[in-house]
Amino acid sequence: MRRLSLRNHFPVSIAEIHLETIKKNIRIIQQKASARKVLAVVKCDAYRHGAVTVSKFIEGNVDWFAVASVDEGIELRMGGIKKPVLVFGVPTYENAAAYQTHNLTATISDVAHFSVLMDGTSYQLNFDTGMGRLGFSPAQAADVRQLAIASQRLACSGIYSHYATADDPGSDYVYIQQQRFKQVLTHFPEIPLIHMSNTGAATNYDDIDHFGMIRTGLGMMGYNAGYTRHSWLTPALIWKTKAAQVRPIKRGDVVSYSSTWVCPEDGFLATLPVGYADGVPRSLSNKLHVLINDTYYRQAGNITMDMTMVFLGKENIEPRTDVILLGGSAWNAYEWAEHGQTNVHEILTNITPRVEKVYI
Repeated sequence: MRRLSLRNHFPVSIAEIHLETIKKNIRIIQQKASARKVLAVVKCDAYRHGAVTVSKFIEGNVDWFAVASVDEGIELRMGGIKKPVLVFGVPTYENAAAYQTHNLTATISDVAHFSVLMDGTSYQLNFDTGMGRLGFSPAQAADVRQLAIASQRLACSGIYSHYATADDPGSDYVYIQQQRFKQVLTHFPEIPLIHMSNTGAATNYDDIDHFGMIRTGLGMMGYNAGYTRHSWLTPALIWKTKAAQVRPIKRGDVVSYSSTWVCPEDGFLATLPVGYADGVPRSLSNKLHVLINDTYYRQAGNITMDMTMVFLGKENIEPRTDVILLGGSAWNAYEWAEHGQTNVHEILTNITPRVEKVYI
């Protein structure tokens, strides 16, 4: 077991990040899609798994990295990452020089972006085939080709698009988007690097063209973006804490703000030193179950900023007893997302820097 802690202080909770699990998930996804290349999406601190540490560990297993912003790209370069880094965000006059300085690949999604970037900057074209977010319209393909030809001072290294519904198996819209993208590609026969498939497309659709390279972010952390769970993906993060206080509680006693929970019987109440400021969603109040000594216990009352209460029934435990909040044998991010009425992305990215990362 290899443990690497990022900071030396006194954390009240830790997120165990299992690096070999991430690497294994990448191999599985790549095999499922029969993809030659992999682009690892490590935006938002690699979904709070630690962008630099994760990227350094998997660099030999992937071909590209992608981030949301120039600052995230700079962080990878400062951390020693050498592989190509694609920035999904919009280039501006303010950040244009940074692409050159730190050898980052820009995304061009609009005509204006051609004039923003500095000479010699690497870029990839982004076409909106149905996501409705960023990108050129497929109808602009011929004009964009002429702009690319006229912009020889820049270096085009690829072209991509993004599925809107690939997380849902059997979506007809996936095929519609791919057909639109293939039509776009007829205008760019010389571009060697093409990618469109995210984890959902790579794992849910074996009858579409993955164009040789897939993108995976959430998938390599062990989750599918939708509610379809793949048993062959293993979550890499386990969030743990320890009981801060355990005390008796009487039937009829109320707990936390607004007194939303009333104790049903005499028993014991554990207070955990984590709350929504750490990433435990307030929307899970009176719904969350945590694991203590291999037994599930239900959270009681509104989750507060720094503390969460758990009703133990008749069981009494010692303060400092280990508690698994998320992952492992406890609820995973699917359960958190389902009961909190959100998605897995939000659950993981809402884990805040107050939670110490420990690498296994």
